[in-house]
Amino acid sequence: MAAKLLDVHTTGRQFVDRYELIGEIASGGMATVYLGRLTGVGGFQRLFAIKRLHPHLAGDKEFVEMFLDEARLAAGIHHPHVVPILEVGASPGGYYLVMEYIEGETFARLLARAAAQKQHIPPQVVIRIGLDMLAGLHAAHELKDETGQLAGVVHRDVSPQNVLVGVDGVTRITDFGVARAAARLTATRVGQLKGKIAYMAPEQARGEEDIDRRADVFASGIVIWEGLAHRRLFKAENEAGTLSRVINEPIPQLAESAPGVPRAVADVVMRALSRDLDVRYATCAEFGDALERAALINGLSATSRDMQAYLSHTMGPEIQEQRDALRAWVARTEGDLGAPVRQLVTPSYGRTMAALASEASQSLPGPYRPKRWGARLGLLAVLVVVGAASFVAYKNFARRAEPGLALPAAPLIVAPSAADEAPPLAEPVVSTVDSSDLPSGPDEASEVSPEPAKQRPAPSKKPVDSPTEPPPADKPPKTPPKKPDPLDALNTNPYR
Repeated sequence: MAAKLLDVHTTGRQFVDRYELIGEIASGGMATVYLGRLTGVGGFQRLFAIKRLHPHLAGDKEFVEMFLDEARLAAGIHHPHVVPILEVGASPGGYYLVMEYIEGETFARLLARAAAQKQHIPPQVVIRIGLDMLAGLHAAHELKDETGQLAGVVHRDVSPQNVLVGVDGVTRITDFGVARAAARLTATRVGQLKGKIAYMAPEQARGEEDIDRRADVFASGIVIWEGLAHRRLFKAENEAGTLSRVINEPIPQLAESAPGVPRAVADVVMRALSRDLDVRYATCAEFGDALERAALINGLSATSRDMQAYLSHTMGPEIQEQRDALRAWVARTEGDLGAPVRQLVTPSYGRTMAALASEASQSLPGPYRPKRWGARLGLLAVLVVVGAASFVAYKNFARRAEPGLALPAAPLIVAPSAADEAPPLAEPVVSTVDSSDLPSGPDEASEVSPEPAKQRPAPSKKPVDSPTEPPPADKPPKTPPKKPDPLDALNTNPYR
């Protein structure tokens, strides 16, 4: 269904839990349906229909219970002709339902489009839509509770607005918001009308308490009658007139209102519209079987492939335009990282299984709990050690590079002379000096002699600078030490 795309520059990027809202599909008196998407790894994206209860109704107990009724009932129906409900969420910000997104159009809009173009929907297409609708309703009527008993589901709001015709050629029934079941949370008060009056069965319009699935049979007959006749059946200028037509006035014959419809098909539809419950079809399955037999006899059967061809012919350009607009919206939104993010609903309960599993993993004892802080502290310790070692290496480099400053000689193992009377060591003394601190250049190695230390003669009392007396013969001439090369320290720095 076409959606009015949101302007992220005006409203910001809006999220309902983990679903991002893209546009508004429809809005009613109880809720608004949005087009939403869920993204994931590797460009994963899937579209959903997000039905959100109006915020001003969040405090109304009756509306909230009706909303939850729809989720509980429809979630138990698994049928290809029923729009599935995938998730329900709630928080102080509102309640919402997550449904499968059906790309296509409602039967009501198809009828309105055909009327605006002064065209008629082919009868075989209408019958195919009706058969799929009846199959989905029968599946809802056959829903059983935990004890194996029928839940007593009655849709009570069967109308063209709640019939979705997909581009895949499959029609689905949706919106169980006012459905009634034997075990529903909220009970309808006697005399209270729920649903659209123009599509009510007479017993429902009279406010009778005990209505059953035959009310949906009558409403389905109205939908098919209008699709074949191309006009409204009970609609009047006001609700009072519509109610009077539903309850009292004679029902126009389909064969007279739609002369091109075969008599057998018209008779089947009129039996579904009987006000006598004993004459009306007892189930939607019985109604569907009779309608399908009459259509086959008169050559009005259509397959899902025929439905795809019809939608492609009538709505192909609009569907493609909607797809292009959606792709452009996604590209524009993902490219604009500066767009503000607005979280509409953050569920406090009704969470998904993934969220519950994540919370459970955080509370597991012992080795099952992820040790995220331990890994971070270990990394911090490694960084501290590396930083300290780098600082020490830098200080050594600074000392080597400073002019006129001699490095302390590394303690070496010196062999004792024969004149020494000290006893020999039992074990050799091992130096613990890092090899990086040892001199590596040839000039530095020449300043340290591996020979045993000798006693130097006492200095002469005469001035050294006397020109008449040469220096002692056993004392080598004094040469100034060579300044260390800074590049040698860089070559021996292990953290370089």
